[in-house]
Amino acid sequence: MAAEWLIRVATYLVVVSSSMAAMTLIAAAAPSLVDRERRAARSGMRRCFTWGVVFTINCVLLAALLALVDGALGNVAALAILVGLLVVSLAGLGAVATEVGYRVLLLAERPKPNRLASLAVGTLILFSVAVIPVFGWLVFTGGLLTGIGAFLEVAAQDYRPLRRGSEAPGAGRAAHEEWAHEQR
Repeated sequence: MAAEWLIRVATYLVVVSSSMAAMTLIAAAAPSLVDRERRAARSGMRRCFTWGVVFTINCVLLAALLALVDGALGNVAALAILVGLLVVSLAGLGAVATEVGYRVLLLAERPKPNRLASLAVGTLILFSVAVIPVFGWLVFTGGLLTGIGAFLEVAAQDYRPLRRGSEAPGAGRAAHEEWAHEQR
């Protein structure tokens, strides 16, 4: 009984630390992406949540159908889809965790919390809430699906063809972000 409990705690800690590491790498590699995802999630939470639900269901169903295909190609394609979903999930969850952490640190009267501190606090809050049965699972799932939808919305904005003479989406907005004061 005690060994099973220790295994569960160790598994939880590995999931939290590996998720935190991946989200930190994504936030460090593409800070403007995370900021744009945060804006998208803030401005259209229901829309982002809906896109996250639709995308996740379609990815899981497509991966399940491809896994039924005989041969290695179907399994490899299914695994590739699930890995892609994981990357999109971590990128979106990182943006949602950063927003949650930013707002919590503002409540704690911290002057202009930096991105890494916001990400760390938000991630710990989301994963701590996820331990609570039913309510916590719903809150975490809602944040995850909203983050996936925010990632998709930003990706769709980046994919749209540009008009002649206009700059890339989000390029001109980087100077006006609340994170613009930070050293990069």
